[in-house]
Order: sequence, then C-alpha cells, then structure tokens
Amino acid sequence: MVMTNQFPVPPPSYSAEPPQDSQAPTPNDTVIAVMGITGAGKTTFIQQFCRQDLNVGHGLQSCTSKVEIVPCVMPNGKKIFLIDTPGFDDTYRSDTDILREIADWLVQAYQFRVRLTGIIYLHRIIDVRIGGSGMKNLRMFRKLCGERGLGSVVLATTMWSLCPAEDARRREDQLVHQNDLWKFLVGHGARVFRQDDGARSGQKIIDYLVNRAQPVTLDIQREMVDQGLKLADTGAGKEVHEELERLKEKHEKEMKEIRQEMEEAIKEKDEERQEELREYRAQIDKQMRQAAEQTKQLEASREQLRREMKEQHSREIDQLRNEVARRQQELETTSRENKQRYEQLQKEVQDYKDKVNRSKMKEGFYYEYKRTCPRCRTNWLYNEQPSTTLYCAVCKRNF
Repeated sequence: MVMTNQFPVPPPSYSAEPPQDSQAPTPNDTVIAVMGITGAGKTTFIQQFCRQDLNVGHGLQSCTSKVEIVPCVMPNGKKIFLIDTPGFDDTYRSDTDILREIADWLVQAYQFRVRLTGIIYLHRIIDVRIGGSGMKNLRMFRKLCGERGLGSVVLATTMWSLCPAEDARRREDQLVHQNDLWKFLVGHGARVFRQDDGARSGQKIIDYLVNRAQPVTLDIQREMVDQGLKLADTGAGKEVHEELERLKEKHEKEMKEIRQEMEEAIKEKDEERQEELREYRAQIDKQMRQAAEQTKQLEASREQLRREMKEQHSREIDQLRNEVARRQQELETTSRENKQRYEQLQKEVQDYKDKVNRSKMKEGFYYEYKRTCPRCRTNWLYNEQPSTTLYCAVCKRNF
C-alpha cells in the first residue's frame, strides 16, 4: 500500500506494455540518474552506453535542457535506463523550470513504483574552485536527495586527462574532506569514484550501483507523494524560493537606486542619462515579473504540476515531430547526388525521431484513475478518465 498524507491509498496501476518505441522504465528496470553542473560531462557519460546519437556539448553552455530518459545497453548486454538531467545553472532556463522538470519525472516514477537504482553526481576535476553555480548545484542535489538515500549516490570526478595528476589528486582530497563540499555526503554513505577511463570506469560506477541493489527514494518524492506537499514546501523548493527572495530584494534595491538617479538626471536635464535609466528600469522590471511568475509556479501541487508538465511535453513533442516532417521533406527533395547533404539530413531525421521517442518516455506512464475524496482529501493518481464511484477506506463511504 502507498501512503499519502498518512492515509492508505491503492497502489498505482501500471500499463506493462506501452508503445515499444517510447517504453518508459518499469519497476523491474535498472534506472540511474546522472546529475551535476553544466559541462561536467553528464551527456558524454551516457553516450558511452547509448546507441542513439545524443547532443553532447563541448563548452559551458547547456546542451541538456530537459530530463532525457535514455535506454542503454551495457557491454554485458544488460539493458538499463540512464536519466540525463539539466544542471541548476542552465544556460536558457530558470532554476524553477529545472526543478519542475526534474520533480515531475521523479514524482511520476515514484507513483509507479519505479525507484532509482542510484544517482551519479559528476564534477569536473579541472575546476580550480567550486564557484557559485557549483555550490548551488550541490545544495540542490542535497535537498533533492535528503540524507537517507546518500548510500546509493556516487560522486564521480571527470576530465582527469585535462589536469596535472598532482593537482587533480589535491582537488579530489579537498572535495572529500571539506565541510561545505562532499564531506557530508561521503559521511552519509556516498561513494567517490574517478571517471577517468571512458566506458571502463563508467562501467565500474554503474556496476557498483547495480550490485549494491539498494534502490533509493529521494526526499522530494516522499515530500510530494507521501506527504502531499506543494513543490514550494519541499526542501528543494524552499532552496529555490530563498534564492528568488534574495533576487527580489536585490531588484527592489536597484529600482530604488534608479529612482534616485532618475531624479538627479531630471534636475540636470540629462536626456541621455534618463534614457539609459529608463532602459535599465525596464530590464529590472522584466526580471521582477519573471521572478514573481517563478514564485507562483513553485506553488504547484503534484497534480497541478503533472497537468502543466503534460501540456508542456505535448507541445514539445509536436514541435519535434514538425522538425522531423520538415527535414524529411527536405530529404525527399534533396538530390542523392549531393551525398554529403543527403547523409546529413538522414542523420538529422533519425536524431529528431530519437528525441521524439525519448520525450514520449516522460509520458510513458499510464494513469488509470485519479480521484480525490472531497471529505478527507485522500490523493489518488491523476488521469483524464470518466468519473467512477470509488470507496474511500478513510471515510468509509463512496464518492
């Protein structure tokens, strides 16, 4: 029995045979999440075990802006799912967007009894120090996981070949023993590995988690499913909300300074300075509206988040399908004599088809019922099926 708000709820019903090309992980599958700051090598790590061509970045701009569910085949033939996740320093998306994306999939998986086999957190050993983005990612990681699941976490350093060995070992030692870095995680069971030998070292990391055979339930899963909390009330949500509050204070201070400077510019009849201040004020005002909207988005319950993310994923899949159709049409009109362009288009068509299938995996769970008892508010799974009469074991009545 699954517990929600301390009330017994029937276990979620799972459709065992979704479409083959977009089959979501099942409770019996090995599912490992890969997390870390942008540019740490998450997609590169996954690409080593994936037959599809992933979009691997080669700079500090994010190439993974969405949760990607990637089917992989290990050298021993074992099929697993690696979950590619965006970092909380994404180039194009806010921390609120990233948290909503990650939380939605984790909550879905938990409701369907798909538990993570483990989590791999990647860190670049070439970084001389961990900056603000790195510390933020680490804090968010701790809030998402909680303390109880850290035994199923691997902390892996990457890019050893790009750093002098002595410097790399010194930085690794600092990560492990410094209080505000990995010391807490290691002290609660996390294991440190070096991702320094391509697929072979990656295989060792995955084998460690698989052989350990202790699936993990994250704090955010317990908070949103078992306790019925809104996203804003979870540990991770509070972390993002605090950052938004700091940003709000900063913007209010800047607006006050702009008003003061504007008064001086008006007195001095400095038209050029007034125009600069108007543009700056418009920019700050836009940022304040965006922060207010993000604060509002954090207030979503898991049902509301599921509805909103389902609509978003549907739009994304439609866009990807349109790209497939557009490139397919161009492929058909491209002369085979232009061999280089023809082969490039073939690859692009296949890449977008793969993206469509990976996106469909996020909607690969099949909800068969969702009702909320109007009296005790016992939560059931969300779906769009016609209403039926159900019996509430808490209230001892039909509804």
